[in-house]
Amino acid sequence: MTNSSSCDSCGHPHGPWATDRLTLLLDRWGWDAQAPRLLAASASTALVVVDLDNFKQVNDKYGHVAGDAVLKGVASTLREGTRKGDLLGRYGGHGGDEFLLLLPETTLDEAMVVTERVRQAVRSLIVHAPTEGGTVRIDSITASFGVAIGHPDTDLEALIVEADAALRRAKKSGRDRVKTPSRRSLRVPLAIAGACAACLAVVAMVGDAPSASQVTASGPAPALPTVTLPPVTVPTTVTMTATVQPPKPSTTHKPRTTGHTSPTPTEEPEARTVERPAATTTTPSCPLCDMVNEAVRFLESR
Repeated sequence: MTNSSSCDSCGHPHGPWATDRLTLLLDRWGWDAQAPRLLAASASTALVVVDLDNFKQVNDKYGHVAGDAVLKGVASTLREGTRKGDLLGRYGGHGGDEFLLLLPETTLDEAMVVTERVRQAVRSLIVHAPTEGGTVRIDSITASFGVAIGHPDTDLEALIVEADAALRRAKKSGRDRVKTPSRRSLRVPLAIAGACAACLAVVAMVGDAPSASQVTASGPAPALPTVTLPPVTVPTTVTMTATVQPPKPSTTHKPRTTGHTSPTPTEEPEARTVERPAATTTTPSCPLCDMVNEAVRFLESR
């Protein structure tokens, strides 16, 4: 169950069925057999999925022997960058260019540090491989990494799926980088939270209100106290005095006669029409309805 050539439980070397003969790491079946027990025994376990970038181009350009040399060099780099108790394996059977690293007792921050160190080591790796016409120097090796965190109750297959999703994010982001799974925010929008709180308050108020049977059973309502006001005398006769002044005589001024006369208007100008704005009906606002409508608009915009 470790990064060594023998089993930690019994001390015997791993059998040929569990070892990848090219990289000397555990193969997929040997890794699958030991990973569940290691995951269940660790409070926090990091899983790292490693995939070489553009590995097919190495085989196409330099040949499969050179590709095998690159795989052995990367496997050695992974072994040197991890602890003895970590579980390393070649992913995808005997023909893949992916690797699995299971790091027990490791938090996400610690796993990111380890994985970044391994990424830089792979990037600086130089492999000399035989090819047609001599030996080729391969120094442009990079890899992408996906990291996920599991716990004793985590399903191993679900953890692999999560780390593999993080690996695809690293590939889509440009390769040669370390990524973790993207977690969608689970925060409830403020409008929905407010609407739910208002609904709960209304339900509580309705639930606390007494029913009609409870009101009837409690008997008639107590009589209100009688208030007696002192008598008030109102006069029946009111005397009013008004003084009317005669109108003043009006003085008529004749218009001055000039050489030309202006036409006398026959009609008075019509009064200016005053336009008033249309009356608007104000509907009283309801905080509960406003919050629910805001939540609906928020969800429709997503």
